[in-house]
Amino acid sequence: MRKWNAEHEWKPVGVDKLDDNALNVVRSNTNTLVLAGPGAGKTELLAQRASFLLTTGRCPSPRRILAISFKVDAAGNLAKRVRERCGDLARRFDSMTLDAFAKSLVDRFRLALPEEWRPGPSYHVRTEPFTAEEARHWLKGLPVPKGHERPPIDDWSDNEVRRVLVSIIHGSRLPYNDDDTNELRRHWGPLLWKDFLSKSSDEPSLTFPMLNRLAAYLLRCNAKIADALRATYAYVFMDEFQDTTHAQWDLVVSAFKGSSTIVTAVGDDKQRIMLWAGAMPDAFRRFQKEFKATPIRLARNYRSVPELVEIQNQIARAMLGENATATAVRARTGAGACWIWKFADAKREAEFIAQWIRKQVIGGTKSPNDFCVLARQHVGTIIRPLQRALAAHGLRLRDESFLQDLREEPVTQIVVNSIRLAVRGRDPDAWANLLQEISYAVGLDESEPGARLERLAVKHWKAAQRGLSSEQSSVGEAIRQVIDVLGHERYREVYPRYSSERYFDEIIDRLRDALEDGVHRLGDVSAAVDDFLGVNVIPAMTIHKSKGLEFDTVILIGLEDGQWWNFPNQPEEEKRAFFVAFSRAIRRVIFTYCELRSDPSDGRVVSQARDKIGSLYDVLQSAGVEVMSPDEDRRFGEFVRVDLSAQYRQALRQREVGIMSAEREKAVQYVNQCPRCNNEDFSPGAQYCKRCGLRLYNTCTNEECGVGASSDAAYCEMCGHETYYNEQGVVAPWRPPLEFSEDDIPF
Repeated sequence: MRKWNAEHEWKPVGVDKLDDNALNVVRSNTNTLVLAGPGAGKTELLAQRASFLLTTGRCPSPRRILAISFKVDAAGNLAKRVRERCGDLARRFDSMTLDAFAKSLVDRFRLALPEEWRPGPSYHVRTEPFTAEEARHWLKGLPVPKGHERPPIDDWSDNEVRRVLVSIIHGSRLPYNDDDTNELRRHWGPLLWKDFLSKSSDEPSLTFPMLNRLAAYLLRCNAKIADALRATYAYVFMDEFQDTTHAQWDLVVSAFKGSSTIVTAVGDDKQRIMLWAGAMPDAFRRFQKEFKATPIRLARNYRSVPELVEIQNQIARAMLGENATATAVRARTGAGACWIWKFADAKREAEFIAQWIRKQVIGGTKSPNDFCVLARQHVGTIIRPLQRALAAHGLRLRDESFLQDLREEPVTQIVVNSIRLAVRGRDPDAWANLLQEISYAVGLDESEPGARLERLAVKHWKAAQRGLSSEQSSVGEAIRQVIDVLGHERYREVYPRYSSERYFDEIIDRLRDALEDGVHRLGDVSAAVDDFLGVNVIPAMTIHKSKGLEFDTVILIGLEDGQWWNFPNQPEEEKRAFFVAFSRAIRRVIFTYCELRSDPSDGRVVSQARDKIGSLYDVLQSAGVEVMSPDEDRRFGEFVRVDLSAQYRQALRQREVGIMSAEREKAVQYVNQCPRCNNEDFSPGAQYCKRCGLRLYNTCTNEECGVGASSDAAYCEMCGHETYYNEQGVVAPWRPPLEFSEDDIPF
């Protein structure tokens, strides 16, 4: 029987300490609303709360913890963090998106829904937004109840007709019989649902908001299912709560309101940027009222340097009416900086930024992953000039919208790490990641020594090898063989998101396409895997996709009326988006403005203005942020000047051995045979020889350099210091020939 830790003896795991407010949240046994700004450590806070609840027995077996996030990558990050903090106890921690939670309920208990609201067994989730043509067609085809005139649908704009359709389908509790539901919606709603529910399995039918409404209705219709859910989950975590939609709120209330389940909601009203997607403007107030939650504020910022935190505070006070200020925790070194760069056109902008990034990458002070390029909208279009300019310097900028969520899928983690081991032999990071994910999938504790887990990991590694070396010799065959080790059914049993066979197959198809595209472009599986993971890639994304992420340097392209065209219509949401963009940065934020830029819709070059978003410039300049122009300000020369002789050649050598890898900041080359004892028997994750204890890779001993070196190197090629193998005496350094005369001979 497991021995629980006493609650008063529990200590944070993996961090030195938590502040008093964070500790209060961790130990709380009541519904709590955590108000946490950017960089406050929300993910770590929830991981520590999970550790406290699971290791002290506050959440005893068989009861579980449900963590709900709004993004796939956030759910994956939290699950990984909890596994690191809790070991095998993390098997009682379920982390998923709210949409995945809703879908799992509908898929499992579909037959408990009233027949007229029951989807078919093979319904297809619709992820594409409704078009104006579809919306107009459906609304015009609906009968009007007696006493009502048909709305002037033909006179409505495309945006209005879409908004009305979405409001009818997503905006009311099922079955449309609440007292505050107007008669037209009460009449049209069930008719539209009937049409969607009757679609064939080949047609996209139900949206995720519809699944949220169905799951909520399911729980209201079936007290036994609701009671079983509450008995299963003693605690619920909700991240990014400010983005909760009305449909999602319906599910949360139906599932847990009035129960003994304790809910911890975490969010930041300053980062509420999803009103356009149906987020409730008063989510915090309603949670406090209906769940009788206690608010607790976290005021520390562990992400950004003090200079940037101070500007964030000024933005919050001036634009968002936020009186509470964040305090920078000096966990980061180096000074912060913020600039506004003004250019004549997008070509000049791209050339300058590319040279500026190149200077730092060549100089070894930054890696490509330290930068992130953000845009308010049309990312793929707006970054094209910069992509071309960076490509001319051997650097790659990529829109991460497609791959961002795919990389966080559990099946992706298992497949990609298996392939990494197959093509590289030894890769300690891949081995550790594979062990961790497999341990969760099969219910084994990775912290306990045991051959079973390692044998299973080796099976995955060998399966990938067979797939890549088979007659088909393809990434697709490697993926198939890796998945077959556990089997489709096991994935569906362990991960609720894979309960839909269609969804699981779609993830596999997307993963195969992404890796095969990389092999086609780069000609090598190992390089394709690195490319898929974003190694040596500068990421680009929308502000919405950047939520929850952090980068050393953030470059927001296009602080202009054209990119922020909706600012006059929804200024509060646009100001919050601006705040989110700014707060992704650790050390530097750059905003750019062009006098001429191509219109993303038709490619025409048009003049840009800053009149509509003048308030954004006002708050930046009041905080001391300068507007600088490369054509007018001589200081700009210092931003891009670089010695392209020895320094450039050094950078090329560094890049050849992968020194800028996001996986390893200091590149290493593992030996196949120990140079001290000649042992060749190593496990996939080995870093030291098990016979003599020698490290299995050579590096420079200068701490300020520390780069990888070849196994025969006695001195570092970058700084001239001796290497580890020279220090250990397994590499003989060069010695000058002895000079002597005949007088020195003793005979």
